[in-house]
Amino acid sequence: MKKIFSLILLFLLCNCKEQQESCFTNFTFGKSNIHTSYLLKINSSDTVYYLDRYPYGKKGLYYFVLDKDKRKYLTKLICELNFPKDSVMINEGINDGTTIAFSLDNKKRVLLHAKEGPKAFWNFAEWIEGMKNYHGLKQVERNIEFDNFESMFSIPPIIK
Repeated sequence: MKKIFSLILLFLLCNCKEQQESCFTNFTFGKSNIHTSYLLKINSSDTVYYLDRYPYGKKGLYYFVLDKDKRKYLTKLICELNFPKDSVMINEGINDGTTIAFSLDNKKRVLLHAKEGPKAFWNFAEWIEGMKNYHGLKQVERNIEFDNFESMFSIPPIIK
């Protein structure tokens, strides 16, 4: 009886530790350029939600499911990123190019444009793009709230 109790206790402790390893509850990644514009939402489950914002892209909300190892690796990568609080790094000399955005629980946000900013974020963006392309997207009818990056853009003054 004592061995069974010890095994159950060990099992519960291992499960609690595994759930505590994540440094976030919700993570949103966005990518936008002349060819694409989308958001990915990753929460505490194994499901990744995809919202295409490109005018000629897929309409609706899509998802794909990560296996346990890929989910663990993705969580590790996100937790290793050094998030400065609400940072915007834009190459002012380049009007077009790719913009990537990251939001960790809508508390720490980073928006980067035209290869400006830490290389780790650009490398992560390439990895997550590959992961998205590898998995088949399935449409789903749900309401998912994605973090908003619009407030991070400086709004130019209106000239009359």
